[in-house]
Amino acid sequence: MTKWINAMTEIGMTRIRMDSICAYQSIRDAGGDSSSLLIYTADNTLFEIIENSEEIASLLDSSFDFQN
Repeated sequence: MTKWINAMTEIGMTRIRMDSICAYQSIRDAGGDSSSLLIYTADNTLFEIIENSEEIASLLDSSFDFQN
């Protein structure tokens, strides 16, 4: 069964298939106050997650078995 994540992007709520994700990157604004998450997919689509980015990054880290 394919896993999906629901994420709020600049264009609205978006479902992203987990197995299509190639890379993701957390970014902070110049002041360091807010953060967003960039998700790159296999078909060269870029999503900018603007809400709950830290929570989604944590989910992706655990799904891809990322360790610091």
